[in-house]
Amino acid sequence: MPETLWLSEGGEEIQKLVKRVASARRVVVVTGAGISVNCGIPDFRSSSGLFKQIQASHGDVVSKGRDLFDASVVFRTAQATRIFYEWMTHLREQCERAQPGVVHAFIRQLADRGQLQRSYTQNIDGLERKAGLEVWDPHCPTTSPECVPWQQAQSIPLHGTMDRLTCQLCSSSDTYNAVAGDSCSDCMSRSQQREQLGRRALATGTLRPAVVLYGEPHPHSEDIARIIGHDTRALQGRKRATHDVLLVLGTTLKVPGCKQLVRQLAAAPTTTTIVVNNEHVCGRVWDNIVDYQIIGCVDDWCSRVQRVWAAQTKITQWTRVRKTLPTNCSAKGQKVTGERRSTTKKENVNYVVDETVESQTRKVDHVVVEIVQSQKRRARDNDSIECTQPEPKRRRAELPMRRSARIAMRESIELYHQSLSICT
Repeated sequence: MPETLWLSEGGEEIQKLVKRVASARRVVVVTGAGISVNCGIPDFRSSSGLFKQIQASHGDVVSKGRDLFDASVVFRTAQATRIFYEWMTHLREQCERAQPGVVHAFIRQLADRGQLQRSYTQNIDGLERKAGLEVWDPHCPTTSPECVPWQQAQSIPLHGTMDRLTCQLCSSSDTYNAVAGDSCSDCMSRSQQREQLGRRALATGTLRPAVVLYGEPHPHSEDIARIIGHDTRALQGRKRATHDVLLVLGTTLKVPGCKQLVRQLAAAPTTTTIVVNNEHVCGRVWDNIVDYQIIGCVDDWCSRVQRVWAAQTKITQWTRVRKTLPTNCSAKGQKVTGERRSTTKKENVNYVVDETVESQTRKVDHVVVEIVQSQKRRARDNDSIECTQPEPKRRRAELPMRRSARIAMRESIELYHQSLSICT
């Protein structure tokens, strides 16, 4: 059975996993409805989810809420189809009002840092696109400038999206400007053209949300299988010295397709599989597949990883600034020599983070004064040496070099000021 940890208890093991995700070379993320609950979109299987709401409102039509998302039940009667369209329209309005949450920002940050291999989502709310991720849309024409090839896509919607409507007859797609349940405009246009030529009219299809329901084949299963195979080979082909992470967030892993996806991606020997959910979801069936199961809020987990990134960024920026300053100056304006120099970097980082802004400004001013004075002394020494030389052309040729040195010094001082404001 996977090792189970509670996020609220913390501990060294949780911190190690947080740092492992923060420093992973490649991360594959699989998300479910749990990441969008705090965004105002209900999940499906919880006590207050969509299945319970549908069963409470239309118990006379469907025996359980899941039936309203089952293709064999939804299109059986006109009443069930009408209720399905009403609920999907209501869900579409919720998706339009919702804004990306902590997990969506975390995935976007993974992409910006170059660590995201791919994000697979079971959600149909389209919040990944609002978060700024490149989302693969199989319905988008390849000639459109908005079309994102799957090789460049950062997010793959496994179950479709609410952004589009598709015709049940001709499979043409349209944006959600129309209303679910209306007649397909492409079918009507073709039928009218035939009627104008004196031929019989054609059947007209009905628009429905471009989502995949239970019990129906996935229209783009081959394309998604190709993407998953590409990512699986990318994870398995890495050296053992590197470590990758498969992060499963906010899903109960009950959908068969999602189960197979996690099993396939977790097969790489260098991949650590971590499942984060607010309830226990992994049993013995996930032995040798899932390494760690963390019970807790997915937003809290992602925030911990982001805090580690923020600390790493501060230290990295401070280190870069230190390299631009003279090696014989510290943040306190003291000369650093011998063994003292090896410990100054760590002490200066703590000094910058802990001191207040006012005290930091005074210390920086002291450093600036010392650097300027040392540069003036060097300039006077150079001038005195050059005055003894009989060749005035040589002195004029060296003046631009001293001027460029002063410019570089001023730029390093400005960068030093900026680093202190970043660290605080």
